[in-house]
Amino acid sequence: MLVQDETPAAHLPVRVLFVVSESARASTNDLTNSLVELLNHRASFECVSIRDASTLLNSHPHAVVLCFNRHDDSAGLTDLLDGVEKRNIPILILTDDQSSTASQRISWNSLPVNESPEIIAATLRGLLSRQIEIDTLRKATHGAEKKTDQLLGQVTRMQDELHLAGQVQREFLPKKLPTFSGGAVAALWRPMNYVSGDIYDVRRLDEHHVGLFIADAVGHGVPAALLTMVIARGLPTKEIIGKTYRIIQPSEALACVNRELLARQGNTTRFATAIYGIIDLRTRIMRLSIAGHPAAIIMRGTESMEMVQSAGSLIGVFDGVEWSEQEIQLHAGDRVLLYSDGFEFAFPDSPGLQSSPHEIPPRYMQEFRALLSITEPAMMIEHMERRLDQQLLITQNAIAPADDLTMIAFKVS
Repeated sequence: MLVQDETPAAHLPVRVLFVVSESARASTNDLTNSLVELLNHRASFECVSIRDASTLLNSHPHAVVLCFNRHDDSAGLTDLLDGVEKRNIPILILTDDQSSTASQRISWNSLPVNESPEIIAATLRGLLSRQIEIDTLRKATHGAEKKTDQLLGQVTRMQDELHLAGQVQREFLPKKLPTFSGGAVAALWRPMNYVSGDIYDVRRLDEHHVGLFIADAVGHGVPAALLTMVIARGLPTKEIIGKTYRIIQPSEALACVNRELLARQGNTTRFATAIYGIIDLRTRIMRLSIAGHPAAIIMRGTESMEMVQSAGSLIGVFDGVEWSEQEIQLHAGDRVLLYSDGFEFAFPDSPGLQSSPHEIPPRYMQEFRALLSITEPAMMIEHMERRLDQQLLITQNAIAPADDLTMIAFKVS
């Protein structure tokens, strides 16, 4: 505009509202004519009254020059100044009030009304050149605000979709855990975020058998959650043969889930760990298969904690894999603990202990050992929920856990 002659904007005329009282309008014509000459005809001056100026601010003039003396009618002056400030329009005040100090006049962009046209033109030129940067920043800010609004809208839609995905995933979880005459069960399920890469199931297979299942899809977020739903649908429990049925054993069930995953993968490889146990409530025998999942824990009494491990492959990697099956004899009062690997991240070892895992039990195993003194599954889960809440506060991560968390506690009567 008024900074560099070679800038295209410098040759565009700028519009200046010259606000003056009616009585002084004629006497200011010489001043505005001089300013036009001094500004090389790059500015046009529109002489208006204070009342008219407030309305004309909506037409976005490039600057306002307010010329008045102490005897002029000041009605509407406050509205004019508020409007100028609201629209970030530069203003130069020419006044006969000599009571203000020089520093105050500078901070107000104020000059004596009888100042030379050269000084007034130079001051106005400086205000207009600075306004170029202000206008540029205003446009950039407006663009950023618009973009931010668009992004916020997209984030809101994504959050709504994730909430819906979480609700759909919960439909694949047991709405209410079954009850058994020969046992009791409780479960914990904490997604890392809206959806979880973990899924579990507790099923009454018939009057005497209960199935306990946990799967942990590798990864997080929606892809892992979708995989868990495929796993949940693909887990077979019984085969109907005429008028009778056959309970599908854990190793066979995992093989079926494996085939289902491989059939649906397409060009992407998605795999998961899983553990599936079937308990005969009459004999108290549990048959267990593990596919790359953390070991099951058998708690006998209040002091013994046995780990049931297996080197079985993950599901969803290779076709034709067979999983072994272990048979564990349970006794009245024994508790079975199945869990996902999120507890290892929820209760991490201190840096000094990580180098010697075989000498000192991992921290999360110590948390599990604390459950030995609790005999009822519901109280075991309640205790673990409380410990997880405390741990989140300690690590200052009260928003979400570091990984998906799932646990099933089953007690044999």
